[in-house]
Amino acid sequence: MITLNNICYRYPRAERSALDRVTLTVRPGEIFTLLGPNGAGKTTLIRILSGLIIPQQGQASICGYDTLRDQYAARQPLGLVLGDERTFYYRLSGRQNLEFFGGLLGLRGRRIADRINEVLEMVGMTDSAKHPFMKFSTGMRKRLNFARALLSDPSVYLLDEPNSGVDPASASHIREIILDLKKRGKTILLTTHNLQEAERLSDAIGFLKAGILLRTGSVSEFRSGIERSCISAIFGANGTPINVEMEKLVKRIRVCSPDSNVTVNDNRISISLSDKLEANEVINLLSGSSLHLEDVRYGDASLEDVFFHLAGGGNV
Repeated sequence: MITLNNICYRYPRAERSALDRVTLTVRPGEIFTLLGPNGAGKTTLIRILSGLIIPQQGQASICGYDTLRDQYAARQPLGLVLGDERTFYYRLSGRQNLEFFGGLLGLRGRRIADRINEVLEMVGMTDSAKHPFMKFSTGMRKRLNFARALLSDPSVYLLDEPNSGVDPASASHIREIILDLKKRGKTILLTTHNLQEAERLSDAIGFLKAGILLRTGSVSEFRSGIERSCISAIFGANGTPINVEMEKLVKRIRVCSPDSNVTVNDNRISISLSDKLEANEVINLLSGSSLHLEDVRYGDASLEDVFFHLAGGGNV
């Protein structure tokens, strides 16, 4: 189990707190995914749980061990994958890197050799691990990072954007590893910007914005928090000032559907309709805009709809 209670943290000289009174619980055997825009505090939360950052207020624990008072005990059941990992040795092979880090974990002799073979097979790097780390692609580096987290067979995993910057094949492989860990009863706290990935993997989701945990719940609970009928549209550049035209478009939509909730995020607009009968008229307004309409979707609220609704400041 992972728990955070009233966690606060502010970086030196920062204008606001990176985390502001965050409280959440990740249950044993659960995949809990943290969503939120860049700078929301997701990585800071992972670093606090891993003991890399000390919070100025609040308590955090891993499997009942306080991350401050019982640092050593709290780290024992922990596997950590950071998105900006830079601690591998570039001139060593992938296997040699794992031998080094396995030694730090107390693995020796036949035990470490067998375990390295196991984790390399799990991440699909049995053959490629003989090459120097410096020659690895981004996807291979991510998978080796995952292999290192698997070495001690921990019961809890903190995964900070494990699929960022990787090709689709590597991303799919990493998702399968995560699902396999869940089948084996592991507890996982995951951060990602991939909403389809979050929808597929998660038992529960939390949404962070500007250091504040706005909502937690299952995927279905997130969807049900917004009106069931949603229209989402994405516009491309065509020489028309997008901000000015968006303002005009929002005003027209609010005249057409005054009780609906309209959220704008860059070149995307989301409308939660109060009345399904207004859908055709709203879609006609979108397609009749002077902006270039790249995509429009109408249906029940998706996790993506909720994300942009919350990120744009809407109340759910």
